[in-house]
Amino acid sequence: MGFDRGNMTCRVCMLPQPLPQDFLERLAENKAGSLEHVTDEPSWGWVTGRFLLETEITEETCKFGSYYHICLRQAERKIPASLLNAECKLEELVQMRARKVDHLNRKVLKEIKEEIKERLLPTMPPQVSGIYAAIDPVAGMMYITATSAKQLDLFSGFFAKAAGFDPLPMTPDNLAQVKYGVDPLAVPAINISPSLEDVDGATGLLGENFLTWLWFFQETHEGILPPTRLGDFSLLVDGPLTFVAEGSGSYESSLRKGTPTNSAEARSAMMVGKKLRSAKLVLARNQGEEWSCMLDASQFILKGLKLPDGEAMDPVDIFTERMANLDIFRQMLFELFHLYLNTVNDSAKRAEYQKNVKKWVQDHAQY
Repeated sequence: MGFDRGNMTCRVCMLPQPLPQDFLERLAENKAGSLEHVTDEPSWGWVTGRFLLETEITEETCKFGSYYHICLRQAERKIPASLLNAECKLEELVQMRARKVDHLNRKVLKEIKEEIKERLLPTMPPQVSGIYAAIDPVAGMMYITATSAKQLDLFSGFFAKAAGFDPLPMTPDNLAQVKYGVDPLAVPAINISPSLEDVDGATGLLGENFLTWLWFFQETHEGILPPTRLGDFSLLVDGPLTFVAEGSGSYESSLRKGTPTNSAEARSAMMVGKKLRSAKLVLARNQGEEWSCMLDASQFILKGLKLPDGEAMDPVDIFTERMANLDIFRQMLFELFHLYLNTVNDSAKRAEYQKNVKKWVQDHAQY
């Protein structure tokens, strides 16, 4: 699903340089072909973000206000495994009766399968899917639905042909280095467990340490975030929760039912040094404005992001309103991450945070 309706799952990328003036023309040069020529080999090409069959790429079809909405479409023909197996079995029985044998050798079985595939494949309807992208050239940001490394590499390769450069995924490490000038390897991990030595408990990825801090910050500040130029916001960190830890033993644990944030299991996980890898974030501003998503902190992937209800009626206005709300969530996430970097990179603030977070973990059931 694209960015024009419903909840969205995406990652944030930065554009390291402006898009070329003829960006859409370059996309059109590699637009998706006719579905009539699709085979069992996946074929890729650009379509608009409106729907997977719209291959005419122009400003009218792909540009909404100052934003671009595009999609890298995959098309291929597939024979359902159950149908292929049934057709092969039917032909095998025919062949065995004709040859008066009770079994066929591997060579014959392979030939039967290839003949069936060659006969059935042209009759199969093409299956289409896509990786969507919403581009904000003014802010130099792009949101893409490629959440796996394989999808990201594939999309980046096609995008680079048109734009002349690769998008830069805003993972916690990249965000720290590129936007805030902080070496991610120099950001200290924090031991939050009162029962572990600091040398043993100071583990976890940068994003995991950030999300754990964000949960602590939210609970100890009653959900009130520092004032911003975008307004006054409140935050709730909620379940499901996924904790991870390095080393042997139970590496990952997930808490889903009941109230995971107030559970004894959450405290137990943190007591053994586990950090929070994913959690639900609920961001609110004013009455009725609410954003919510599952945040994968290791890559900063937003899963099932729900935006505030909009007021626009025109399709262009709906899209631009949604993109503006998406950008608000992105900016708030980045600002909170920046606040975390400022906290842990300052020795005095880091020491105070570590002392307080250990007490918070020890007394967690009271919050």
